[in-house]
Amino acid sequence: MAMSNSYARRRRRSKAGSTAIPFMITILISLLVFGGVALYFYNKLTEKTNELKVMEPATKIISAEDINTILFVLDPADEGRKNAVMLMRFDPVRKQILCIGIPLELQVQLDSRVMTVGACYENHGAVSLKDAVAETIGQPVDRYIMMDSRGFATLVNIFGNPKTTIDIEDTGLNKSKNGLPETLDIGKYELLLTSQRYADEIERCTKIGLSIAQLINDCISPEDSHATAETSGGSRIANNLDKYFNTVFNAITTDITVIDYEDHKHAISYVFQYAVSPARGYTMGCQKQEDGTLTINESTLNDLKMLFASSSSNTKSSGDSSSESQAEAPAEAPAEEPAEAPAEEQPADPAE
Repeated sequence: MAMSNSYARRRRRSKAGSTAIPFMITILISLLVFGGVALYFYNKLTEKTNELKVMEPATKIISAEDINTILFVLDPADEGRKNAVMLMRFDPVRKQILCIGIPLELQVQLDSRVMTVGACYENHGAVSLKDAVAETIGQPVDRYIMMDSRGFATLVNIFGNPKTTIDIEDTGLNKSKNGLPETLDIGKYELLLTSQRYADEIERCTKIGLSIAQLINDCISPEDSHATAETSGGSRIANNLDKYFNTVFNAITTDITVIDYEDHKHAISYVFQYAVSPARGYTMGCQKQEDGTLTINESTLNDLKMLFASSSSNTKSSGDSSSESQAEAPAEAPAEEPAEAPAEEQPADPAE
């Protein structure tokens, strides 16, 4: 009986040991399996994290790449009116917008052929005119905007009613009394810029450049003060830029793309938000030829070369701690010293 009990105990101990070993093996295998699965998902998560692109900084720097020159052509619906042609040099680095009226009788060169601005546009279109004007002045012209009366009204309406003097007599237009500026509706303003009653094209182009510059300045910097409220002054345009771009884009013909706008809207917003009276008109000095056409003076070409030059000392770089940007600029950004007017530039009428 004693032998039987001893044998039973040995069998129980042997059975307990044989059970523990498979149990431990099962646990070890489970750890390996779950550890492998965990390692797999960890590697996947790490891989996706490494694939994430570095986010672009929210603040963009104003640089020479934001400087653009645009050719504007107003082609009015009334055949009895002249086209109005203007170059706009947008330079956010200098907080400057230069408005240059282009005479229709100005000689330009296209594919080795000499013709006037008016003939180039009528026969070859705005794209060719852009290239011809660029070649003539020796400066790049980046984009063009062609507008009919509807497009012009859409664009001007964003800035507000123009305020300027009327220096001619025409249908619906009477000379301003005592040379005082008047607030015009958009229809009369278009007539003023496209009238045939000016003494010559230089006088008309002077009016185009100066009055457009005044329109921009009146919007950005109202007479009472530099507006900073969201609903007034340049801040209104800066804060609603996307809406205004879409409105104008659908009313004009242009080679400006949505990508162009996205690349430079920070600079446009910056100028409208912080510049003080940045626009000025410039009149080309021209010589009249025997056939009635005009050619540009050498001094004007030199002036344009200076005005179009990108000053490296003014260009903001990402490594410059003093660089300004749309987000970093103070609410009351200091105005820049105005550039000295070239010899051929016509000063704005004090009344305007």
